[in-house]
Amino acid sequence: MYEDVERAYQQLVRAVTRFNATWPSLVVRGKVWRLPVLQEQRTPDIIDVSEVANDEIIEVTLEAIGTFERDLGQAPGTVMRLPGYFQLSESVLPLALEINTAKKKVLDAIEAVRVAQNLTPEMRPRIMRRALGPGFSTKQLQRTLHAFDGAPRRISFTWAGHTTGNEKISVAKIRLQLINESEARAASEEIPVHDTPEYLDLRAINHLADTEVLIKHKSVAPHPRCIIWFGEKGERWDATIKANLPVFVLAGELEMKLSKLKSFNKAARGEKRRDIKARDEVWPQRDIYMPTAGGQAPVQEKHEVDDQVPSTYRLSGVIYQRQ
Repeated sequence: MYEDVERAYQQLVRAVTRFNATWPSLVVRGKVWRLPVLQEQRTPDIIDVSEVANDEIIEVTLEAIGTFERDLGQAPGTVMRLPGYFQLSESVLPLALEINTAKKKVLDAIEAVRVAQNLTPEMRPRIMRRALGPGFSTKQLQRTLHAFDGAPRRISFTWAGHTTGNEKISVAKIRLQLINESEARAASEEIPVHDTPEYLDLRAINHLADTEVLIKHKSVAPHPRCIIWFGEKGERWDATIKANLPVFVLAGELEMKLSKLKSFNKAARGEKRRDIKARDEVWPQRDIYMPTAGGQAPVQEKHEVDDQVPSTYRLSGVIYQRQ
């Protein structure tokens, strides 16, 4: 089974080699920013960003695309990111799709081993390291390589992860977790189960059915984001992606507007978002809430564009049509 992971990885290496042999000769212009490698599993309050010199951007990008092992001193569970963009004279979309497909096959092979051995999802990194080597990182393997067969009029780099993400979790799963935690605490502290904090929390959700789904807020680490506009006008973006690797787009006749990535400062981003939805609390101590009732907020109308942009955006290769 581990041989399947290794074979899938060798296919990925060949796909990366083909891609890296093609795109450098097509570069019209581009920019890349270097972020510091994290030496612990904690995001610092300040992340300094440095722009890579023009004569080095191709070399560092070639290395980043083909690097799936942690750097020297890089903490496990972290990811090396290289945000940036390249405007090309020709499309590299088929080759980018080939890389993303090969990455998925590696992940599928790892998942097959996990299921066959009846292991928990947390064991996926260990399976990968056993098959490929101790320095390999699942987070760097999962970085999507994005390419668009379109010439954007504007690209903006910024920071995301300022607030929280949402995870759907069933009441049955929460109830089972509380039961296990209350029994474990009662045994370790030699107290009745009904005197544990977990048992009190369990009583608080007695009125909810096991099939109901709640929303759990979870922290999202700050990460660079790339926002792209393709239309001739309009304020609403056409694509927003994680800037883990440089994005590859086509060069247009008009000069593209660029907003460069700046350093991250947590203190300067302390203001809460204004679009946070009000939710009914179920278990505020653990950031669990009822789903928001009603429909989505109305979406701002945007300029209609007649054409479509084939890309890696969304479901990896599905033609992304601006709406």
